[in-house]
Amino acid sequence: MKLFISWSGERSKAFAIALKEWLPLVLHFSEPWLSEADIEAGQRWADAVAKELEACNFGVLCVTRENLNSPWLLFEAGALAKSLDGARVTPLLLDIDFKEVSGPLAQFQAKKFEKKGMLELIQSLNQNAAQPVPDDRYKQLFEALWPDLEKKIATIPKSATAAKHQRPQSEVLEELVEAVRKMEVRVREQPDEPRPRRRNKFNPMMFREMAQMLSERPGDPIGVLLLASSVREDFPWLYEIGIETYRILKSGRKAEAREAVQRFMRALEVTLHGPFRHEELGGASRHMLMREMEFIMRDLLDSHMAHLEIPKSTKGNPL
Repeated sequence: MKLFISWSGERSKAFAIALKEWLPLVLHFSEPWLSEADIEAGQRWADAVAKELEACNFGVLCVTRENLNSPWLLFEAGALAKSLDGARVTPLLLDIDFKEVSGPLAQFQAKKFEKKGMLELIQSLNQNAAQPVPDDRYKQLFEALWPDLEKKIATIPKSATAAKHQRPQSEVLEELVEAVRKMEVRVREQPDEPRPRRRNKFNPMMFREMAQMLSERPGDPIGVLLLASSVREDFPWLYEIGIETYRILKSGRKAEAREAVQRFMRALEVTLHGPFRHEELGGASRHMLMREMEFIMRDLLDSHMAHLEIPKSTKGNPL
């Protein structure tokens, strides 16, 4: 059984490596794979990751407090969701609670890294195997080997982020999001147009005019919300990160704005330039529209950063 282990960040990576070494001891048929460790020298990372995503039978996401909103982890989660049944993708939580998981990761049945949760993960892996081993066998091995894994994970440094992040709620924001969703539905349901091609008629340049019409003040980041909402169905991880970016920019918190914008632009770039093929992005025309949206997004973010008096980077990207 091919098992794809996704990680992002140093603590998550240490977690993933420990799982890779331990799982085959309990289930001999499992073949764990994680990026970097299993990519041969000179091999293009995007090709290697895309190949493993297509070949895997099960996915485990190593989730820590630091990578809850990691673009790469959310990207791989989305790719796994497209290629696998949701029941075969498991976020494994290290030192965080179920209620802290939101956005794209919330669609999966998460497990906590504890004895009960790990035994349930082993059981799920065995049930999805082509030739599962008897229950008493893997349970006996699990009981014998669990203390070793528990001790190894205990050596991973604790999270430096003790405070839980609480996202602000806004009735006005929710109303705007709902309005944008309804607007997109109306555009897609125009008569005499085949459904697969409707989306290509939705010119991204219209977002500039919509943003100006809905702006409440100079520098209002409403355009970020509009663009994020337009990709909600196709790229849920990008939508979630975009909504979080909008909320931070809307609040005017300069200390968090730079990091939020950088994270959103990285997510957009990974989506456009990562292992997705044109067909998965909706074809060449859809891909070109997404590229145009990338330029518009940079302009919108540059404008808002200027309003907050935060300088751009020397490379011309936002921040």
